[in-house]
Amino acid sequence: MIQSSKQVYAELVAEITAVYSENEAKSIVYLLLDSLLGLSKTDILIDKPIDIQTDFRSIVNRLKAYEPIQYVLGLGDFYGRHFHVSPSTLIPRPETEELIEPIVSFAKCLNHPAAILDIGTGTGCIAITIASELKNASVTAYDISEEALKIANQNNQRHHAGVNLCQKDILAHQYEKLEKPFDIIVSNPPYVTLREKEEMEANVLEYEPHLALFVENDNPLIFYKAIANYASLNLVNNGLFFVEINQYLGPETAQVFIDKGFSSVTIIKDLFGRDRFIQGFLIK
Repeated sequence: MIQSSKQVYAELVAEITAVYSENEAKSIVYLLLDSLLGLSKTDILIDKPIDIQTDFRSIVNRLKAYEPIQYVLGLGDFYGRHFHVSPSTLIPRPETEELIEPIVSFAKCLNHPAAILDIGTGTGCIAITIASELKNASVTAYDISEEALKIANQNNQRHHAGVNLCQKDILAHQYEKLEKPFDIIVSNPPYVTLREKEEMEANVLEYEPHLALFVENDNPLIFYKAIANYASLNLVNNGLFFVEINQYLGPETAQVFIDKGFSSVTIIKDLFGRDRFIQGFLIK
């Protein structure tokens, strides 16, 4: 049935503004129409006629129940690339993209192809993006979740990234020493404390995997301690670690790595001015 793209857009925006702000609703509908019908913003502005075969009723109902648009579509964006997502994986976040450039820049300064490890890879967006930006790097990625690794494998194949995916629980293997160390270890581990739940939006709390999000209030740095242990054993001399952190626990997280003997441990703010990352070096 041929319809006005402007009218379809306006009707969908009106439907979901019941639960989203107008700007959020517009962004969601643009993404929806682009992904499902191939409609660009320009197509909508010029009111391109469209033949709609899709029943948007069930999609609208899922969105009105606060289900993230990325899970509805099964796709999320990261660093200019599309990644498969599922309820077994976190949705890639724009702020996480900020760790890519420093890691790529460091790797390019090495006089050999970089060996890089991503701990807790989820969709694989960090590892796959780094591998795609550094064609000659050797990139490995760990995750405890078999379901998450299935999604990461789909993304690995989608982008022809050649990442080596391994099922591994870093808490259980934190004292393991490998034969060949890495030049860089990166991680975006679970870091949200249970007490922070009340600050979270329903679309995150009700749909994203708690295994990948939360840590206990009484041990919020459990994964950073494990990463510090693992990195101290498996980084080369002058090797780099780079982790995303809980903005409320920057100094405490930095201290974990300082106590483990890392040098030049630095807290880095994101574009919003929040403590978001920590980097440092292993000097043997």
